[in-house]
Amino acid sequence: MNFLDWTKYIGVMIIATFLTFFFHEMSHWIAYEVLGYDAGFTLNGASIKNSLIKLTKTHRIITSASGPIFTIIQGIIFYFVLKKHKNIMLYPFLFLPFIMRLGATWANRFQPNDEGRISLDFGLNLYTISIIVVTFLFFLVFKTSKKNKFSIVLNIITFIVSIILLFSLAFIDSKYKIRFV
Repeated sequence: MNFLDWTKYIGVMIIATFLTFFFHEMSHWIAYEVLGYDAGFTLNGASIKNSLIKLTKTHRIITSASGPIFTIIQGIIFYFVLKKHKNIMLYPFLFLPFIMRLGATWANRFQPNDEGRISLDFGLNLYTISIIVVTFLFFLVFKTSKKNKFSIVLNIITFIVSIILLFSLAFIDSKYKIRFV
């Protein structure tokens, strides 16, 4: 890829990062609302507005699972799109779900997040469901990269830029907490 192609690719990565996080968190928000809770969401979090309300175990599992389910579906859709069309500009929409859930797995060490909470609610090790989700998404990335002959250089750059974008988005969200609802 030439400089202009890399510039476009990184631009697509920025868009893919924003949309992946936005729809992941919006999925949590929708689950809360469907279950009857007044909720809101930011780019990196969703919660009920009244922090005194305690969710039932079932509602906690449903609301925790809704975001990762959307993110997994996104990965599956773009896996099949990329299987049919070798369009490198769509690759970030498959790669970002993997990076997002990989980052969430790492963040479990500080506080259980989506898959971590679900694992604990099922009496499993904190990382069990996270490892399953990340492994599945990695499999989709690996198969796509191999089939489409995406180079190791592309994958390393995509990984590094994705990590930078993930941490940037988390930082911006923690600093400004821009609520969508």
